[in-house]
Amino acid sequence: SIVINLCKNLIFVYNKNNMKNKVSIYDIAKFLNVSPATVSYAINNVDKVSPKTRQRVLNACKKLNFVPNNTARSLSTGKTHLIGLYLPLDDPSLALSQNPFYVEFLAGIESGISQCDYDVVLGSQKVSDSFSSWAKSRNLDAAIMLGRYPNEKIEDIDSLKIPIILIDIYGSNLTSAFSIRTNDRLGTYKATKYLIENGHKKIGFVGYKFISQLDTERYQGYLDALKEANLEINEKYTYDALATIEDGYNVADKIYEDKLVTAVVCSADIIALGIIKKYTNLGLKIPQDLSIVGFDDIRDAKYSTPGLTTIKQDVFNKGFAAISTLIDEINGKNEGKKSLVTEPILIERNSVKKM
Repeated sequence: SIVINLCKNLIFVYNKNNMKNKVSIYDIAKFLNVSPATVSYAINNVDKVSPKTRQRVLNACKKLNFVPNNTARSLSTGKTHLIGLYLPLDDPSLALSQNPFYVEFLAGIESGISQCDYDVVLGSQKVSDSFSSWAKSRNLDAAIMLGRYPNEKIEDIDSLKIPIILIDIYGSNLTSAFSIRTNDRLGTYKATKYLIENGHKKIGFVGYKFISQLDTERYQGYLDALKEANLEINEKYTYDALATIEDGYNVADKIYEDKLVTAVVCSADIIALGIIKKYTNLGLKIPQDLSIVGFDDIRDAKYSTPGLTTIKQDVFNKGFAAISTLIDEINGKNEGKKSLVTEPILIERNSVKKM
């Protein structure tokens, strides 16, 4: 008798625990004496049940430890609750680990998406050469494209019928896509003008000029300030570097060997930090031996030695704004404006010497 009762208790505990893992909308419906459709509408926030009924369903879900099945929900609502983030990178893991820009942008996305019932799927050129095929295969509700792409990749978006945000992408004729970017030309103009105001006349530019329209805009801002001040524009003052700390570190040798300029404007903070590191290793000092202004104002710029004077484009809020805009578009709340151009701000620290 004791053994039989113990077995019954064990079976009850097993069934109870097993139910926690396998509770379905049918169980919720039976528990509340409503239809499974009512439960589905309530869980998916479909406007076919009263607020009171929806709350009853949600309370029952909590009591019975019900976890919605995303696949089933997708079939019911036609939405996967997935937003894609596509990066123009062949090795995203390397870029994410080495360039804080991407980390800060992702942090902004996470901050925005944490307030919604959505998840982010990360994709890149390493995963798929075709953005549209990648988006379709994931059945995305919306997507974000960040960075530099050939025109054909941008045009590839037209075949999709989902909200798209283009981040830092110029020259798009896609009226269906939203655009968020910084006034890059104004940013490097401010950086160069600041150096001129501090007495510098031989000012270099570090970064690629024509890989993308963004690079061109930043180079043009540098030229604008030099022309305005009637200062020499010399191709020898331009140093090619990708937005990596390694390129900054390596190009620093040539800047030092040439001794042509007293200051440089960098197209990205990560380049400037590489230059600072190399100059320090050579026993040189910033800004005594070279003045530097960066672009981005990533977190590391504040804590470098010396602190990096830079152009702030608020990378975190750019990510947050991208998600907020997409969620509003998905929910039919966006009105009118299709683009946002943010104002760059000069952040003064200690990497510029007054001549």
